[in-house]
Amino acid sequence: MGNERVFATFDGRGSLRRGSLVEGFDLGAWRMELKIDGTELPFGSGRAIGRLWELRAKKGKIEAELDSFLDGSSPSIYQRLCLKNDSAEEARSSLRLDIGVLPEVSLKARIDDRWARLLALLPGTADWWARSGAKIIRPYVARSLSLDSNGRILTRGKKKLVWSASGEPSLVRRRGKQVSVEFETTLRPGEGFELYWVLAEGEGSLAGLGASEASMALESTRDYGRWLLGQCASEDILVKSMFVAGLNAAVSMYKEFPEGFAGLVAGPDYGYPPRLYFRDGYWTAQVLLAFKPSLVRRHILSLARGVHEDGRCPSGVFAPHVLRDHAGKRVESLDWLPDHLDSPSFFILLVSEYAQATSQWDILDESIPLWSGVDREPRRVALWSLVAAAADRLVAQESDGLLEKPHEANDWADNVKRSSHVAYDQALYAAALAAVSRIAAHRAEPEAARTFALRAEEARAALNGRLWDKEEGHFIDYCRPGFVEGHFSIDSLVALRYRLVDEDKIGPLLDAARCLITRDNKGQSYGDWGVMCAYPAYSKASDLFGKSSLPLNYHNGSDWPYWDGVYAAALFERGRPEWRYALLRWWEYGISRGWLTPIEYYSPAHEPGGMLQGWSSMPAAVCAELWKLKGAASAESSAP
Repeated sequence: MGNERVFATFDGRGSLRRGSLVEGFDLGAWRMELKIDGTELPFGSGRAIGRLWELRAKKGKIEAELDSFLDGSSPSIYQRLCLKNDSAEEARSSLRLDIGVLPEVSLKARIDDRWARLLALLPGTADWWARSGAKIIRPYVARSLSLDSNGRILTRGKKKLVWSASGEPSLVRRRGKQVSVEFETTLRPGEGFELYWVLAEGEGSLAGLGASEASMALESTRDYGRWLLGQCASEDILVKSMFVAGLNAAVSMYKEFPEGFAGLVAGPDYGYPPRLYFRDGYWTAQVLLAFKPSLVRRHILSLARGVHEDGRCPSGVFAPHVLRDHAGKRVESLDWLPDHLDSPSFFILLVSEYAQATSQWDILDESIPLWSGVDREPRRVALWSLVAAAADRLVAQESDGLLEKPHEANDWADNVKRSSHVAYDQALYAAALAAVSRIAAHRAEPEAARTFALRAEEARAALNGRLWDKEEGHFIDYCRPGFVEGHFSIDSLVALRYRLVDEDKIGPLLDAARCLITRDNKGQSYGDWGVMCAYPAYSKASDLFGKSSLPLNYHNGSDWPYWDGVYAAALFERGRPEWRYALLRWWEYGISRGWLTPIEYYSPAHEPGGMLQGWSSMPAAVCAELWKLKGAASAESSAP
């Protein structure tokens, strides 16, 4: 789960497995053990909704409820335990928390961290930093801890943390970097017991936790859950649970960092160093445009700080505070993985879709601060000029209507070196040029509007002509002189989403896409598990590396829920009955395995990707599109 400041992961025992402040600080973890009359009480059922994880247990007539939760914006992780004795006999309860707020950091990790931070500040290292240096920087951790007479745990370091409870513990014991806290109570017949505890940044009012304060935080969390449920008009339980989980995942990606930087991160597994992605953020924003468009605006304005004045865009943009030294200097750019081919297109499309969805065209006149080298003051550039620069950058990489892609892994398939012409990138290019044309027309710049409209049509024609495989009835994945990767890749369906496909090709394209549906594909040996992103596997091993070098892994055939959403929308629009399978099978499969949040990608052959992944909210956006669920005007005004 996540709020504007925190990510937290809990397990089925009620233990905190991982907690982090999104600006870059590891909060540690704790293990929980609950016993009744000396015997451990395991939780037997649970429910996840939004920022609340409810666990329930029963032993005879002793009932236990454990709520783990976050409020909307504070850097705090809460839990609440409630016990009730409905028996005629006394019962003895014992709660033990083994709390670790001083995570272990190896000597090698500390050396790597110091070295990377040093190189980040040196002139001429920006490209190295953007490609690999930041990967070895670790979040900060607490340096020391102390205990006070009330059983509170206090830490020192870059951040001050406090762990405290609403009741006084019966025993507090420190063992090296870990503190064990125990609470014991006797439950008489008909009596109950309630206890809150919290781990939070700062001391202030949180240095002593009151039950009323914590209960208010819990109620705000429940309000948020009710808001999520209230946005879905469907009573189909599978649809509703998927939609609620997806909308929550998208909202949970919104983070606020120092220096006014804010936007949509990718997910907890991509939390540090903190950065905003062009493509992940685009797909995450789709459902937010209908329900919380103000978050999308903040994201665009921060993301724009990573657009170079020549229109180049990286894969992602670092939160600027990460790259500062004590003198306020900055590295040469905010790039995370520089010069990705699909990023300019996604940037243009998101700006256009936000302006059209909200009628807030004034965003184009917003002033964006851009830094160069170690300048002490930023230059201010209008957002529209960056949109135009991104379009010009794309046009500069075109030849005869086709976008030229270098032999690098610099689009969404970042473990595959696709070149020179890629149907996915070509479709995004055509859509982005059309979007720029619409923006220019709205700004009363008719010459620019006509120029970009003509180029968009040329790009669309090239897509439908030179990248269409007549024999197979679908777009080729990619080609270069002497080689064609002719399998079906789900990312080519963006051409349908942006209405770029010639009418006579739509039927064959959707027919060909059926090979991705595993229940109908006997060529893969794992049965019915979802929608593959590519089939058959990539044929040129030298173009593959990392996880994608293995069939049914990552870009080489896994199920990616955000692509399922794109596919489902295309099927629904054309009246194809497989739309429901494409929209929901991934969620049904995940629920059966205990994945309670949208997953990044998966297949039965390999380990799954990250949980609570932002762009996996795309199927929820499709629900909003298909069933015209409640929209921005009512939703955002009532959102807690």
